[in-house]
Amino acid sequence: MTICTATTILIRRATAGDVPQIADMMQLVSGRDHSVEAVRTMTAGFAPGRFYGWIAFGGNEPVGLTTLEPCILERGGTAMEAGYWRYLWVRPDQRRTPLYPRLVFTMIAEAAGLGIDLVYGAIRRPDVAAGHIALGMQKVGEIPVLARPLRPARLFSKFHGLPDVLMRLSTVPDLVYGQYLSLRGPSIRSGYVITDAAATEVDPSAIIPTLREMYASELRRRLTSESFADRYYSNSDGAQYRVLSVGRSGAVSAAIVYRIAVRGKGIRTLVIMEMGYRFSDQAALKFGLLEIEKQALRLGCEVILSLSSSRASHTLLRQLGYFRSNETYILMKKATGRNTTAIVMENLDDWHFTFADHDAF
Repeated sequence: MTICTATTILIRRATAGDVPQIADMMQLVSGRDHSVEAVRTMTAGFAPGRFYGWIAFGGNEPVGLTTLEPCILERGGTAMEAGYWRYLWVRPDQRRTPLYPRLVFTMIAEAAGLGIDLVYGAIRRPDVAAGHIALGMQKVGEIPVLARPLRPARLFSKFHGLPDVLMRLSTVPDLVYGQYLSLRGPSIRSGYVITDAAATEVDPSAIIPTLREMYASELRRRLTSESFADRYYSNSDGAQYRVLSVGRSGAVSAAIVYRIAVRGKGIRTLVIMEMGYRFSDQAALKFGLLEIEKQALRLGCEVILSLSSSRASHTLLRQLGYFRSNETYILMKKATGRNTTAIVMENLDDWHFTFADHDAF
């Protein structure tokens, strides 16, 4: 590996031709396979207005990358052009050089020229968050990840790397716990009808109102049929997103968008991307969350994870047995200076932020 100095490194805008190298970078960081086609889909081939990236080269070797996903944030009928900071990678031998700030400053400076008023992102690692803040990002607040263990014994065994024999012994207590979960499941007498389908197969116009109505007063991404289809076409692993909807009398009252992810140590996880309800029918969402537990068990998951800045969502999930995990995301923002009148919310309670914004899996 060639050691490059900051003066020999060139940063330029990423193009569709860079996708194979970017897929290799992502695999190096995550340890998972990211196919070229999946990364091309995720980045929209770096089509202007859809996805932007800045890639650093030392000679012919990529040594750094940062990406920005343009979106519209809206609140109370007012909208602003924003960009979500999706990805940052710096090759290990370059992490103590000026490359990291160069990538960040280049992204923010060029974002203004691309019509973006605000760059925002969420960081899990405190040391990385501190570095971002040192470069001028402003902290909005901290959002804990809530967890619902489904197979607690196997989850504990995998997390602590226990021997296979103990892993096999976890089957018995997990079976008993699974039976308990099934007893607290939704009643067929509720009148609700459950539908579970790939996100590419649902009618976005029927789902979007359930995902936005209860958050109408908070700053959130604009969600249209087109942006829903783009966002939930596939993830960087090439797997599908799914939608569990809860209906009654022909109308959708609640919806949960989710995906399956395999995290470190082989922990199989159902991730709630976002959820919501309408017609003041919170019971429909509760019904759906109980059903999603059964679905996660059928899919072999050990745990369900949810990230939401909504206090109401936290309250509901805690009532259903979710608890605060050891993971917390720090939400940050940085105005680009392009539009000094743009609305920039300082209080976390004024934001609606979920894993739909930050698919960290």
